[in-house]
Amino acid sequence: MKMKKLNILKSLVDFIWYITCLPLVPLTLFFAVYMFFNDDILKVFNVLDQGIIITPWYLKILLLLIAIVLFVSIYSFYLFRSTLAYFQKRKPFDDFVINNYRKIGNLLAISGASGAIISFSFNLFIKSSLQLNFGLSSYLFAVCLGLFFMVLSETFKVAKTAKQENDLTI
Repeated sequence: MKMKKLNILKSLVDFIWYITCLPLVPLTLFFAVYMFFNDDILKVFNVLDQGIIITPWYLKILLLLIAIVLFVSIYSFYLFRSTLAYFQKRKPFDDFVINNYRKIGNLLAISGASGAIISFSFNLFIKSSLQLNFGLSSYLFAVCLGLFFMVLSETFKVAKTAKQENDLTI
């Protein structure tokens, strides 16, 4: 009975992985490479709503940075998916789980901060507007989620040590 929620979570994560992440990786990789060989593909992104035309060089760098942030996010999702498999095996205090939580936390914090910097730089240099967003944003959410996973890693590390000490005393 207790595993019902875990099985639902694992099923949802697998669904997202197979439907979204797996197709997104080759498509993004193809686009990231193809844009360096054919500038015509960038014409879709060339004119913004304000009529600003971005030179292909700036746009290529921007899209390449966005692709890297996307790959980092997908990799962190992959690590989360593999961590859930350890929970299904009833091994929540394994070193693999603790290390994955730390990696996921670092990757999410880095991708959230990088996304915010890319967005800020885009607005500053391309749109020539200084725009600061102090409200709820996906970048802030990613950083908070990353910090949560780092705290979770430390919590599981302490719990593992306490469990080992408890096993020795019995």
